This record gives sequence, C-alpha cells and structure tokens, in this order.
Amino acid sequence: MATKDVAEATTGEVLVLDDDLLSEGTGLEDLGTDDYALPFIRVIQSNSPQLKSTEATKYIPEAKEGMLFNTLTNQVYPGEQGVAVIPCAYTKKYIEWVPLGSGGGFVRDDHPAGILGECKKNDSRQFILPNGNEIQETAQYFLLLVEDEARPEQVLLSCTSTQLTFARRWNTMLRTATVDNAAGESVLAPMFAYVYRLSTGLLSNNMGSWHGLSVNLEKHTPLPLARVARDFMVAARAGDVNVKQEAAADGDDIPF
Repeated sequence: MATKDVAEATTGEVLVLDDDLLSEGTGLEDLGTDDYALPFIRVIQSNSPQLKSTEATKYIPEAKEGMLFNTLTNQVYPGEQGVAVIPCAYTKKYIEWVPLGSGGGFVRDDHPAGILGECKKNDSRQFILPNGNEIQETAQYFLLLVEDEARPEQVLLSCTSTQLTFARRWNTMLRTATVDNAAGESVLAPMFAYVYRLSTGLLSNNMGSWHGLSVNLEKHTPLPLARVARDFMVAARAGDVNVKQEAAADGDDIPF
C-alpha cells in the first residue's frame, strides 16, 4: 500500500500520482477513434462568431481579429507572435458542404481530386456540384501545438481558399528540409524534424483585407517531442485519428 497517494502538484495544475494509483489504467480504455476528435486551430477574422457577443456558444470575450484560437478549449493566441507547432502529417481533402443558404452542413470528405472537374465555378469562384453543394479543396495538417513543450497538444490546421497559397509555400519548405542520418548523410527530413512558428498577418486584394497564415522554421525538434510527433504521424496516416470536419465559417472564413 502506498504511503503517499498524491504528491505535490508540480505545476499548480497537474497532480503527480504514484504507481499504485496509476496501476489500474485511465478508465478510458474503451474509447475508440469515433469517441473524440481533434480540435482545430483557426484564424479569427472580422466576421468570425468568436467576436460577436450574440453568439453565445462561440463568443470569446478576449478574442481579437487576427488571433489564432483552439476550437475545443477556446484558448486564443496573439496572431503576430503566433504559436510553436510541429507538423506531423499532411493530407489533401475535397470536402462537400451544403451551402449556408440551404441550411449548411458537412456531407463527405472522401471525394477524389477529379471531383473538381464535375463542378462549375460561381461568381465567388466556389466549386459547385450539379446538386448545388460546394466542394472545398482543403489542405490539412496534423500538428502538435508545443507552446508548452512538456504538454504537447494534438490539433488540426485546415486551409482552404486563399490559405491554399500558404499551404503550398509551407509544403515547399517541408519538402526541402534535410537532416543528417546516423551515417552522417544528408537526407530529406520527416515533417516532425523541426519546430515552426505559425502566425498571422494582414493580407489584401481588390476585394478587401483579411488575416492570412505565415510560418517560419524555428528550431530542431527536441528528441522527446520528435518521438511523440512520430507516433502521431503514424496514427494519422493509419486513419486512427478522428477528424470531425468543421466548416470554415466556424472561424477562419475570409470576410468577403
């Protein structure tokens, strides 16, 4: 029998438990991938519901235009300062949505790239199927949010519309990054080899302005975090990570 069941909290928030209290597991052993989903990291735009006090379930009092936020915890991060992230896996999706004017809602995310050939572009340059639904070309990144390196958080970054330009630039950075292997040879780096700083900045065109994403390489990923990131990559590629698709209108839609 343990003589001291609960030790002092090391951070003021997280308890340290001894082996006796940990010996029976977590109680969550029956959870499957359908029982939880990744939170999204999104950009707060001028028309985001997080800025509107009338949106009772989405309003964030401390939110400001250009900030990043976590859709599960509602934690916000300064856009210019950004957040530290480790990219772990990437996928391209062609997601079908019911238009907002018809009630809105997710339909499916398993269309092949050829689905765009079945669409017509409307005046807003959206890809519209014959049934009236929209197809959104979507670049998705499975990330570890590592603002606190001792407590990495799994999140999803979803890029559509003008943010696809950002995604292409980041993919170029990722495809050209290198590391040395055990033999001292330079080889292509896995996505998780580096920590990046994800931030936002003001962009504009002849239609208006919005806050776009930017990313900069920050440092090599510490080995303990690299192991966590590798495991997340393997799970994401195997389909063991549940993604509950959320419309861009829930946070990072461009306001025109």
